[in-house]
Amino acid sequence: MFSLNRPALSALSAALLAAGALQAAPSPPALPAVKAGILTGHIVLDGDLNAPAWRHAPVITLTQQNPHPGAPTPFTTTVRILRGQRHLYFGIVCTDPDPAKIAVHTLQRDGDQSHDDNVMIVLDTFHQHKLAYVFQVNAGGAMADGLISPGYANPNSNSPVDYSWNGYWEAAVRRSASGWSAEIAINTRSLQFNNRNAVWGLNVSRYVPRKQLTLTWSGINLNANPTNLQWEGTLAGMRGLSQGGGLEFDPYAVTEYSDAKHGTASWTGFDLKYNFTPELAGRFTYHTDFSEAQANSLQVNASPYPQSIPETRAFFLDGANIFTFGHNLGQNFIPFYSRSIGLVNGETVPLDEGVKLLGHTDGWTLGLLDTQMAGTSVSNATNLFAGRASYNINSQWRVGTLVTQGDPTGQGSNTLTAFDSTWSTSTFRGDKNLNLSAWDARSSGNTLPSGTPNGYGFDLEYPNDLWYADLNYNFYGDALDPALGFIQRPGTKQTSTDITYQPRPGANSDLSWVRQFFFNANWYYVTGLDNRVQSDDWSFNPLQFTTQTGWQWNTQISANHEVLAAPYAIVPGVTIPAGSYHFITSHINMNSPSSNPLVFGFSGEAGNLYNGHYHDFFPNVSWAAPGGHFTTSLVSGVIWIYTPQGNGIVRVSELNLGYSFTPNLTLSTLTQYNNISRNVSENAILQWIIQPNRIFYLVWNHGLTLNPNLLQGQQIITGNTVIAKLVWGMY
Repeated sequence: MFSLNRPALSALSAALLAAGALQAAPSPPALPAVKAGILTGHIVLDGDLNAPAWRHAPVITLTQQNPHPGAPTPFTTTVRILRGQRHLYFGIVCTDPDPAKIAVHTLQRDGDQSHDDNVMIVLDTFHQHKLAYVFQVNAGGAMADGLISPGYANPNSNSPVDYSWNGYWEAAVRRSASGWSAEIAINTRSLQFNNRNAVWGLNVSRYVPRKQLTLTWSGINLNANPTNLQWEGTLAGMRGLSQGGGLEFDPYAVTEYSDAKHGTASWTGFDLKYNFTPELAGRFTYHTDFSEAQANSLQVNASPYPQSIPETRAFFLDGANIFTFGHNLGQNFIPFYSRSIGLVNGETVPLDEGVKLLGHTDGWTLGLLDTQMAGTSVSNATNLFAGRASYNINSQWRVGTLVTQGDPTGQGSNTLTAFDSTWSTSTFRGDKNLNLSAWDARSSGNTLPSGTPNGYGFDLEYPNDLWYADLNYNFYGDALDPALGFIQRPGTKQTSTDITYQPRPGANSDLSWVRQFFFNANWYYVTGLDNRVQSDDWSFNPLQFTTQTGWQWNTQISANHEVLAAPYAIVPGVTIPAGSYHFITSHINMNSPSSNPLVFGFSGEAGNLYNGHYHDFFPNVSWAAPGGHFTTSLVSGVIWIYTPQGNGIVRVSELNLGYSFTPNLTLSTLTQYNNISRNVSENAILQWIIQPNRIFYLVWNHGLTLNPNLLQGQQIITGNTVIAKLVWGMY
C-alpha cells in the first residue's frame, strides 16, 4: 500500500519499420486443433457428464505446462466440446488424487480465483490472436468471465484479463471421490463473431494451486501462458451459430435514501443494446446509474505525482479493453481515462445519456463512445467523445488510432489524437515471446498550456520464463494535455529498464525446495525537457523466491535521486522543501501459501526519505471457510515519517468480509479507516443474480471518500446512503 512510485524518426515510424522487417519471422509452431461435436439430445447442467449427449463428443486432454512441460501428472483433465444452435457446451473432468485438499476461496461472481482450483476457457471468436473471451469456473461453482486485449493489465492483479465484462452463460460443478467436474453452457448471443467463419481460437487450462500446477491444451511451454493468444489452438465446426435477434433491453429502477440530501429519491433509466450486424454492437444508456459500483480501496503513496484510480462503473467497463492503448505504459500515460467522465475535481456529475459502438471484423476492431454530461456547480453541460480503431495487419502486427474530444469542465475545447503499433511473436529464437510497440500522440485545443503538445515512445519486451527484460522510453511534451486522459508527469523524458533472471533449481539440487528464484534490477530515469534530472532511481532484488509449497519471500534495495521543483506536503503538517535529494531504502515482504484457507504475510520498508527517514509495517491475514462461502481479509499498517520539518504518522486499516449464500447471491463489505481524515467508511453490497441479465442490488455506503489517494488531493467524505436497484433485462 506504500510506495515511492518509481515508476530523427518518430518512435511510431521506427516501430513500423522494425515490425515490417520482423514479420518474416518463422510461423508459429504447429498447435492443436479440434472440431466441436454436434449436440444431439439435451443437456441438464448439473456438473455430471453422464448424459447420453456427452458420449460421442470430441475429447481433448490437457497436458502439464507448468512447472514441468509435458511431464505426466496424476491431475488428469479431459474436456468434451459440443455445439448446439445457440450454445457452446464444455464438459470438463478434473481428476485429483487428494480431493480433500481442493482449494476454494470464493463463490462470488467475478471473484478472484487465482488461488482456487479452477478451469478456464479462452475463446478467440475471430481467430485474430488479439482479442478473446474468458470463462472461468472454480471447484465451488463460482463463475468469472472477462476479456483479453493487447496491452491490457488488470490494475488489481496485473492479469491480462479484464473481468468487468459479463456474458450470458451458466455453469455447474460436482465433487466426487476422484476429483471434480464442470459443465459449462455459453449462450452465443452474448458473443461477437462472424457466423460464416468455421474456425475460432481456443485454449483450455486448469490450475491446481496447492501444487502451483497449470495444465493446458495448447502452448506446452514455460514461455507460454493460457492467456497469451499467440499460443492458442483452433476450434473448428463453428459456422452457422445463432446470435439471436440482436436486441437487449435492460431497464432499471433505483430508490435511494441519503441523509446528506435529507430524504428519499427514486429514478429510472435503461440500457439498450442492439447488434447491427453479427460483428457490430451498439449500446445506448439513459440516466446512467453507478450505484452498485464497488468502492475504491484507500492508497497510501508518498510520491508527489498524481495517481490514477481504477474504473469501477459498469457502463465504462463494458468494452474497456477495446480502448486499451499502447503497451507497458502503465499509469504514466492513459490517453483515454474514463474516470474523467462523470467526476470533475472530486465531485460527481450526472451522466444524462451515453452511446457506445463496439465492433470486431476479421481485421478491424472499433470502439466509439459519446456521452452527455449535465451542468453542475463545478462544470458546464458538455459532450465528450472517445474513439478507438485498430487493424490487424497479420496475426502478429497490430496498428491503431485513438481520438478523444471534449473538456469535462465544459469550459473549452480539447482534442487528443494518438497512434500506436504493437508487434508480438511467440517464435523468437524458436519458442520465445517478444513484443515491440510504439506510440505517438498530439494535443490540441484552446485550453492547452504553452509548450510542446506532442508525445511519443517505444517499448521492447522479452517476457519469458528464464529471462524477463524490458526497455522503455517515453517523451511527454509539456503541453501534451489530454482532458479525457491521464498523464502523470508532463514535460518529461522517461527511460526505464528492467531485467529479471528467473532460474528454477533442478530436482537433484540442494535448493530443490525452491520453485523459482527472481533476481531483478530496475532503472528509472526522468529528465525535464531541458535534460535536467528529476528522478534517477535504481532498485535491486538480491533475494526473491517462491517455494515448492507456495511460500513467497522478497527483499529489495533502492537507491534514489529525486529533485523536487516545489515544496511537497508529504503528510499533513510536514512539508519537504524544494531541492535535490539522495536516499536509500530497503524493503522486505513475505506471504504464506495462497492455496491455504488461512493466508498471512507482511511487508515492511525502512530508510531515508528526501531529507528525513521513515519506516512502515503492513501485516495482512485472510481466511476462507471450507467451501468458500465465508471469506475475510484484513490489512493494517502504520507509516512513521521523521524530517527536520516535523514528524508524521499514517495509520490505515482495511477489512473485507464476504458471504456467498450461493454463487448467485452474495454479500460483500469493505470497511476502511485512516487517521488522516479520521474517518471510518463502509461499503456493503448485496447482489442477487436472478438470471444473467436480471439482478437486484442493495447497497449501503457510509463515509466514503471520492479520492482514494489518501495523501493526495482533497478528501470529500460522503454521508450515509441506502440504495436499492433492480435491473430487469429482456432479450
